[in-house]
Amino acid sequence: MTMNISSTQSNALIKLVKTVAFFALPLGLASCAAPVEKSSTPAQSTAVANVANTAPGAFYSGEYRNAFVELGIASPEQVSKKVNETYQQLFYSDSRSESGKAVFFPVGDDMGFIKDIGSNDIRSEGMSYGMMIAVQMDDQEMFNKLWKFSKTYMQHKDGWYQDYFAWHLNATAPFGHKSENPAPDGELYFAMALFFAENRWGAGEGINQYKDEANVILQAMVNKPETDSQVTMFSRDEKQILFVTEKGLGVYTDPSYHVAAFYELLARWADEDNQLWADAAQVSRDYLYNAAHPETGLYPEYAAFDGTPQETSFNDISHKSGYDAFRVIGNIAMDHHWFNADPRQQELADRMIGFYADEYKRKGQNYAVHEMDGRIVSEWGSSGQNAMNGTAAMITNSQEAKEFTERLWKQATPTGKWRYYDGLLHMFSVLQMAGEYKIYGPTDATQ
Repeated sequence: MTMNISSTQSNALIKLVKTVAFFALPLGLASCAAPVEKSSTPAQSTAVANVANTAPGAFYSGEYRNAFVELGIASPEQVSKKVNETYQQLFYSDSRSESGKAVFFPVGDDMGFIKDIGSNDIRSEGMSYGMMIAVQMDDQEMFNKLWKFSKTYMQHKDGWYQDYFAWHLNATAPFGHKSENPAPDGELYFAMALFFAENRWGAGEGINQYKDEANVILQAMVNKPETDSQVTMFSRDEKQILFVTEKGLGVYTDPSYHVAAFYELLARWADEDNQLWADAAQVSRDYLYNAAHPETGLYPEYAAFDGTPQETSFNDISHKSGYDAFRVIGNIAMDHHWFNADPRQQELADRMIGFYADEYKRKGQNYAVHEMDGRIVSEWGSSGQNAMNGTAAMITNSQEAKEFTERLWKQATPTGKWRYYDGLLHMFSVLQMAGEYKIYGPTDATQ
């Protein structure tokens, strides 16, 4: 979860607390992997005159688009170099000061953490993002270091929170919890990264029996008993993920947590609750269509289960479009690229990118925070927002989308105080547009 505290400095990224039917594929395809045998585009996907919308998703075809090459922005060799250099800077640079380059900090020889440089803390968001990036980069050693730290210092061992992860830690030993509460986006990314890890590398020993660990997390996400103060982080009634589990803060969701592509895979691979995850994928696609502003295409930080913006007591931009919302277009692009199940996604991309393109033409830049109707709230922009907007060309062939992809290509990997959130979103966007953000299914595992 990502929150903003007002600032006149660029990218004030501080957290405070953290449509179309289900592919007509039987849930018995639990062993289905990507790439799988080629299949025609799902029957419910209405074809449009757009290459990005007519091709079957990568889950079916096993083919991942290198948009940088397709759009004539770079050669395959240049793309490969950019992916590797971005990863090396964020995870292996020795420059770890506030003004430095790295977000990964080692702890001994076998652990390490992703640090939010600007707020000097460790978050379940960043740890799970780091694990997802590591498995995409085929870096098992890095993955295991992040996972061991997460298990050792973040995951609760007992009590109501058992198997949830404290979302917020001190960045110095003994790495005490700044909050016991979980952030559901962290659990979702932990589980998905762990499935990919086992499917790519096979199961290891102890905590590196990745798939078993993933299933423990999923069970906790949906099966906790409700108490006077807490509710489980995934609503069976609404089939939606929550923003927080604390009733005192309110029971609602966050549009950027609606990662339909992950739910599709969990429906096939999880040990239990497969139909719930299948339903959640469809609900999320509908939700993201309903939650988008009808004119600007913007999404709020937080929203009720019907998609209307949700005000909170702890974030002064909670009902505006800001930092959490940067991720929504990237999640839609991933879902479109992997599954291509919802033709409405092109409309969503065209609407949002059209708004940002118009702002860019008028102002010479884009701004980080807006009212939902598009009025500018912040005085600064965000390289993380720019990066996520650069993924829209996975959904639409518009000239505006291509221009944002070109800006992503030219954008330097973020450095300095705000490189945590901006840098990780930049890395995800580069992976997506390079065709290197992939599904690793069960038949891909090295047994």
